[in-house]
Amino acid sequence: MGKSYAQYCPAATTLDLVGERWTLLIVRELLGGVQRYSDLQRALPGIPPNLLADRLRDLTAHGLVAKRELPPPAARSVFELTADGRALDGVLRELSLWGLRRMQPPDEDRHVGLTMGVRMGLLIHSSVAERPDLVRTWVVQTDEGRQMTLRAAGGHVSAERGVTGDADLVVTIDAAELLRVRMGVAPPGPMPVTFAAGSPSGLQDEFLAVFGLDAAGATP
Repeated sequence: MGKSYAQYCPAATTLDLVGERWTLLIVRELLGGVQRYSDLQRALPGIPPNLLADRLRDLTAHGLVAKRELPPPAARSVFELTADGRALDGVLRELSLWGLRRMQPPDEDRHVGLTMGVRMGLLIHSSVAERPDLVRTWVVQTDEGRQMTLRAAGGHVSAERGVTGDADLVVTIDAAELLRVRMGVAPPGPMPVTFAAGSPSGLQDEFLAVFGLDAAGATP
């Protein structure tokens, strides 16, 4: 852990724990589910291996991350957020909304992956606080075939990599175009969200409303 700010202040206390470089990005990746050390390395290109190990050690020491061993035949260590670590989800969403307004839109040559598309294009815009009884499972995918599972329950939407359980609705997104919509720079045209053939129109409308896409050109 780096030096403490040594201030009696909740903001300073938070930064003492998660303010070091790369720390919140590690939390961001773990919000998508259990990860191996090698998974985190791939997801965070540029982080030195020893620094990743140090950050995971600090997060574990402060009760934000738990390390456990998978049983055979996997027999490997994995990392996951504790309940206290998962509570940082709201912090990251607000930081992401703030940052999205200051990012340059993706150009035609920039690949935007599913995880970025889901977090920046959907999750940080979700609104279910007034629908605490809503229980839904959505599978979101790209044309490349990558998939994530989003769940609404208890007035909150969470995301996991892959398909975990039956879906109420299957949604395909154009991640880059979805970000352009959020930034208010997308040209007129179809919404970069399509639904599986035969999906009930009520579930489609509900999805668009939950993620603030019911108004074309919605911006953060």
